[in-house]
Amino acid sequence: MKKIIGQIVFITIIMSNVSFAGIYDLEVNAGSSTLEARFNATLPLEKGFLSTGLGATYNDDDYKIADVKLTRGNEILLPALRFNLGFKGLWGNIEKDHKDGDLMAIGFLFSGKYTIPETISLIPIEVSVGFSLAPDPVCFLDSDRYLEFRTSLGFCIVKNGAIILGYRYIKVGFDDDHGEWEMSDETFFVGYQLRY
Repeated sequence: MKKIIGQIVFITIIMSNVSFAGIYDLEVNAGSSTLEARFNATLPLEKGFLSTGLGATYNDDDYKIADVKLTRGNEILLPALRFNLGFKGLWGNIEKDHKDGDLMAIGFLFSGKYTIPETISLIPIEVSVGFSLAPDPVCFLDSDRYLEFRTSLGFCIVKNGAIILGYRYIKVGFDDDHGEWEMSDETFFVGYQLRY
């Protein structure tokens, strides 16, 4: 398992260092008690594109989750409509009601993004949605299931930046020394994305 996670991290670092024809973005979001930071690299392929990314989400003392993702995507029907399919590796620590569990999982990731053009709105607006699921066979340590749903609007106020308004829902199930228990959290967030 450590070897697989190590390989995913290695691929992400290599892809992040490729400097030709790629789009890189750095995003920081904050909610009422949650902070999220993420770095993504989108690299063109002969057909479609490859996306890699590193992220971390922190919620006061309730949870700390780090993730690494690797997806393959393509534009479908419209040039501004993109879909990605791939994997998301997760590692973290969850606390709830004096219970403490360790999360490790490899989730299946589906995401999509559509850019509403300036001909329809005054500024370009990016509508994003992402869904990640890790059932019991791909969960390790104390965790036995993981679900995440995330959606956002990105208002592209400048050429290389966007203000982000979004919603995130996370649900993690455990089977450990405390028996079966789960933690869920939902938050609205606001942030900024810088592209280069």
